[in-house]
Amino acid sequence: MAKETIAGNPLEKLAPMIPFALFVTCTIGLSFCHATDINLLVGVGLAAILLGALLVRDGAAYWNAIFDFFGSRTAVTATLLWLLVGVYGSILREGHLVDGLVWLSDRLQISSGTFTVVTFLFSGLFAISTGSGFGTISAMSLTLFPAGVAIGGDAALLGGAILSGAALGDSISPVSDTAVIAASTQQYAHDGRVSDVGGTVRHRLPVVAVSAVIAVAAYFVAGGLATDSASDTTSVQAESGVGLLLLLPTLAVMLLAFRRVNIFVSLFVGIVAAVAIGLSFNLFDVSSLVGFSDGKVSGAVVDGIGGMANVCLLLMVVVSLSGLVIRSGCMDCLIARLDRRIGGSGRRAELAIFVLTALSGIFIAAVNTIANICVAPFVNSIGLRHGIHPHRRATILATVICTFPFILPYGGCVLLLMQGVGASAAGVALQPSDMILTAFYPLALLLCSFWKVVK
Repeated sequence: MAKETIAGNPLEKLAPMIPFALFVTCTIGLSFCHATDINLLVGVGLAAILLGALLVRDGAAYWNAIFDFFGSRTAVTATLLWLLVGVYGSILREGHLVDGLVWLSDRLQISSGTFTVVTFLFSGLFAISTGSGFGTISAMSLTLFPAGVAIGGDAALLGGAILSGAALGDSISPVSDTAVIAASTQQYAHDGRVSDVGGTVRHRLPVVAVSAVIAVAAYFVAGGLATDSASDTTSVQAESGVGLLLLLPTLAVMLLAFRRVNIFVSLFVGIVAAVAIGLSFNLFDVSSLVGFSDGKVSGAVVDGIGGMANVCLLLMVVVSLSGLVIRSGCMDCLIARLDRRIGGSGRRAELAIFVLTALSGIFIAAVNTIANICVAPFVNSIGLRHGIHPHRRATILATVICTFPFILPYGGCVLLLMQGVGASAAGVALQPSDMILTAFYPLALLLCSFWKVVK
């Protein structure tokens, strides 16, 4: 049965666009005002949906579109994955993985210049492990940043290295929301199936690897030039490196995902392995995973689910708003106009995807997940019309969306870093704009992604 549309004539098609435009505008405004909050964005999205209901003539078709997309395969798949990722990442944090990374740098007697490179690599490793760019920034700004400052590292370079590591993990980790959204929104033309996470991650691995190598070289050179030799002694201590054992579950998850094992099964294996290792080596006890005290439930499992719950709600709301754009016919009109400019050129189509994704990241820099969700349907439509493989579409989407939100001063990642730096009491003066030119990985990734499109 054909899907019903919300609007008929061209003027009526604009009404369902208003809720989506209102949400995007408010998100941009909140980003510039440094007032980004997930719960607030959920409220803005709900208000936009209710406002849109007052503007359309066919209310039944409007609400049917909302419900269809709110519970769509894309929304439900991403939601289930995020809940599992939240639990997994919380268990890794509870198991002192960060402490293990700091311990390793201390044992290796790393200088302040080299520590900048290590900060990027450790942040990237942690982000790949947990799949959470925000979680990485929160953890590393409270640990590696003050550690680097204490041994004479440059604050702007350390901040840029943490942002770069978070972007690295977000762009390549099979358990990151970026990977999940990029794969689950890009369909095959012949049967409508969505792309698999492992296949899309493997496809963009060369681009990510080259960008990471460029970033390592840049941090090695810049870190060496900025080294304060007078304070080039390691003063950070960590009790034990046993937390590094929790890298083994991450390795298992990545290997299983690369071998196209179902991502839910891969994550379940990772969670079971992390729990087994943590309990066996006394990294945590059962009560640290799920505890009961005075009628309250706490622990890593509860915290992991709770930390993802509001993001999952936001995802469903934004997918519903995107669904209005699709059902209204506005997307078809936009894609038709782009088609006239693109013609039959696959390269121009890919360039259009690149530009749309970049603009989404610039204007919705508060949370790159939101930018990803908003632009993904457009990327899918352009790709289907021009026969671009879902893996290639997902590669452009997942790489470009991990650039501007990690660089721009009003982006959520940079603002989160500033909060962590302030809480770390590192005693340095750092401004959001200081990381524009020191977040080397997002800059390299942007250039490499552009080169892959135009070459």
